[in-house]
Amino acid sequence: MSATFINSDTFVYFMASVNNIVWRLIAEDVSIQKDLSRGLINIRGLARYLLDKHHLEVSMDAVISAIRRYESEGVFEDNTKKIEEVFQSAIIMTKNHVACITMKDSEYEKISEDYVGDKLLKDNFRLIKSKELVKLFINQKDLEKKLALFSAENIISITKDLAEIRVTTNAKAAETVGVLAALSHEIALHDVSIYDIIWAVPEFLVYVKSDDLVRAHKAVLGLINC
Repeated sequence: MSATFINSDTFVYFMASVNNIVWRLIAEDVSIQKDLSRGLINIRGLARYLLDKHHLEVSMDAVISAIRRYESEGVFEDNTKKIEEVFQSAIIMTKNHVACITMKDSEYEKISEDYVGDKLLKDNFRLIKSKELVKLFINQKDLEKKLALFSAENIISITKDLAEIRVTTNAKAAETVGVLAALSHEIALHDVSIYDIIWAVPEFLVYVKSDDLVRAHKAVLGLINC
């Protein structure tokens, strides 16, 4: 029977690699982070879960050691408190009957002209502009009137029956790591798919299907009341 020996430098490098892998996996799952910080999770069970789900080719003991190191470093505990502080003072407002018009960027000029001219879009609309696309979130009852402003050939899609959750936090949201991840993950845990998010500090505008509004609202309340 033969044995494989590694020197101390190699061992240190190996453990650092395992730590990096395990810490990254934990950092990608907010629910695991919360359970760890509250002492609600079995370390060996978590190690087995990570090994099986991500097919890690390392030993159980190595993963357990990395998890315990993660806990002892207090990586998530400190950040959790900061995230909780951001949401504890948040204000939530909801709005139903929202529609989204997705169109080519060439229509942006008409939006700009309307903003300083006829103001048919008025003030109550949200806009996302990328390099090639523009999205307008508007009151669904005005959909046909607003559509008439644009060229039909430039309309890519129309999505109806959306709801808006407006979360107003404090200015610390911009400098706190994991705020957006915590919000989206909490909503996902309530089995809700996010249609879109607009982040304009200190506000988050989260769009979901109207049928999912109650569950999404409950998820956000959970962040505020944690």
